[in-house]
Amino acid sequence: MAGLYLPTDAVAGSSINVDLAADYLELSAFFAAAGAARTSDVANAVSFGAAEDHSDVHAEMFDGEEEIVSSAAYRIQTRQDVLGTVYPFDLDRRGEVLTCELNGESFGQTAYVLSLVLSNLRAVTPVLGTSDLHPGDAEVRRLREYFQYFATAALAAEVEGAAWSFGSPRPDRSGFLAKLEQIWEQLGDGLVQRQIGAPERPQDDQVDVFVARMHPDSLPGFLLAAAQVATGADWRQKSLKAHLGVFKSRWFGTQPVTDFIPYMVVPFATADNQFVDDVRVMGNVLHRLRVPRRVEEAARLVEMGVTIECYDRLAEVARWVAEYRNRAGAAA
Repeated sequence: MAGLYLPTDAVAGSSINVDLAADYLELSAFFAAAGAARTSDVANAVSFGAAEDHSDVHAEMFDGEEEIVSSAAYRIQTRQDVLGTVYPFDLDRRGEVLTCELNGESFGQTAYVLSLVLSNLRAVTPVLGTSDLHPGDAEVRRLREYFQYFATAALAAEVEGAAWSFGSPRPDRSGFLAKLEQIWEQLGDGLVQRQIGAPERPQDDQVDVFVARMHPDSLPGFLLAAAQVATGADWRQKSLKAHLGVFKSRWFGTQPVTDFIPYMVVPFATADNQFVDDVRVMGNVLHRLRVPRRVEEAARLVEMGVTIECYDRLAEVARWVAEYRNRAGAAA
């Protein structure tokens, strides 16, 4: 696929980055005029890159072509099995052709494509590189804000409760304490009050989303999730788990007795063996194979009248995805 780049050293040799190879194939199918890519394209891309770079893994790559293709196809099949109809691609039974079957009315599928793009910005991987397909700087900032909206919807479905997008810049452009007070007026557990020594001009103090599933009696002891939403390559260094006690002691005169459940929400696909330690360090983690399904489930909560801040902005993102997909044809 013109404009996409798959680095040789990531998929050749003793350690194949199967998620990167799978991402390359998904983006190839997404941008293709016919909406399809062959899984063998991943080997062709690496071969071309190795020849251009005069890479010393060139010969080794040829020996492992079949493994590269089969590993990428297996990873794509895993994604399809986990996400079902929320996965915007379809791999044929022979594992040879990947088709993009994007449904513009599915916010879950929109969440997947947005996550795929964020996972491959040049600050994270070289796949989109310097091509015309890479979003501009202002657009990247907007995409990161968009992902927070999807994270808010996903966490609402995860907890089955009302959700607020608290991260800066807040959608309603409210101040930190004003927003916190607005949320706690509804939760009622604790009294918002800045404590001595707390930051004078906090942005969000690391919390991007609050979600609460309260009981009809309005008493403490309900499900209360607080999430960090991270879209940068350093997301593993942004655990909220150890910070929530500090957050309570800074911003409440009477601290909530309800425990905060720590979450991390990211657009990335993660290796299963490493994910175990991610949960150990960060608490519950919603990633690219979890966020889309939860976003799709959030529609039921909205129909029930549950508050999910910024849910009405998701259609805007679906329109952006459609426009972005057409960008490849214009750049050709």
